[in-house]
Amino acid sequence: MDKRYTPLAPIEQLQQRIALLDTVKQQPDMPLAQAIRLLRTGLRLTVPEYSRLTGVAPRTIHAIEAGNANPSVNTANKLLQPFGLTLGITHTTPRSPPAPPASPPFP
Repeated sequence: MDKRYTPLAPIEQLQQRIALLDTVKQQPDMPLAQAIRLLRTGLRLTVPEYSRLTGVAPRTIHAIEAGNANPSVNTANKLLQPFGLTLGITHTTPRSPPAPPASPPFP
């Protein structure tokens, strides 16, 4: 745990985890890099700690969070697994097609 913070009580940790997961679930269109950084920092994990937890190299985590790398599905799942999440595809409501242009009246 990041030493810049005072440790949380177990109940506070649980509440924080639930709040983080709710935040991610409410924003299914959140970019992967942003979600990973939010989850890691929300749980007060440093990059080296997160690396040991997931088995993904610290340099790779830095690059993904900075938006400089596109992780494979396998790597993304390794980063999401500690939170009980997996990378997936969601269905969004399709946009309605544009209305056809008004035609001039016939004489």
